[in-house]
Amino acid sequence: MQDIFKPITGNKMLELKQEIYDLRQILAKTEDPDKIKALKKTISEKETYYNILADRARLQS
Repeated sequence: MQDIFKPITGNKMLELKQEIYDLRQILAKTEDPDKIKALKKTISEKETYYNILADRARLQS
């Protein structure tokens, strides 16, 4: 039986990688401590979500 969610998971992983990259670019240019803290939190959350998707994809293959 084919997993219909596998292509969706792959696409979401690519989106997350791009979002993380973009956020890191913004973070590198930011000097406001509050914005830095918020960006780091968002990056961490997206990295966690990415890792969950990666683990799920690895377990299903």
